[in-house]
Amino acid sequence: MVKEASLAVRNQAIGMLKAGQTQKSVAIHFGTNVRTVCRWWLRAYCGNSLENRQGRGRKPAIGKVPKIVIAKTLGKKMKSTRKISQLLKSKGFQLSHVTVHTYLRKNLGVKPYKPQLQPKLTEKQKFARLTFCLARKNWSINDWRNVLFSDESPFELYHSPNRQNDRVWLADREKVVPTEKVKFPGKLQVWA
Repeated sequence: MVKEASLAVRNQAIGMLKAGQTQKSVAIHFGTNVRTVCRWWLRAYCGNSLENRQGRGRKPAIGKVPKIVIAKTLGKKMKSTRKISQLLKSKGFQLSHVTVHTYLRKNLGVKPYKPQLQPKLTEKQKFARLTFCLARKNWSINDWRNVLFSDESPFELYHSPNRQNDRVWLADREKVVPTEKVKFPGKLQVWA
């Protein structure tokens, strides 16, 4: 983005032009475009101010009501920018998911996070775990040497391809070698 010249620089450029310098030499001196210097000169010549006019630039696409709707979705699960955009469109506000994303990141200062997965435990399971821990909280290292922890896990012998992340970069689609997939992959249960 081009840095905008200050009012002092604009007035100094008009002074140089009135002193007889060319627009090109003034533009080179201030590191700006000749067309910009020409616009400054025309505004000064017509008696207009060199200050920026009020209300210039692109107006924000997001109004007061959409801002409130977006702010109410913070911290709620299953609220992607596309779903928020669809919610706003159903209420009559035509905002793209990119606009919603930009507002969330730049104006509200939030980031998207994936929720962490954790096992769903019943109250009975939570109580059993707490009881187990409290019963053994004063055990010494020698007591723990008599304990064996074990676990089991299934392993697939043939992994299915991840169509979302597996990409082949080529110029022609015909050259992409297809990935073979087993319909019912075998699994191996391992206990350790």
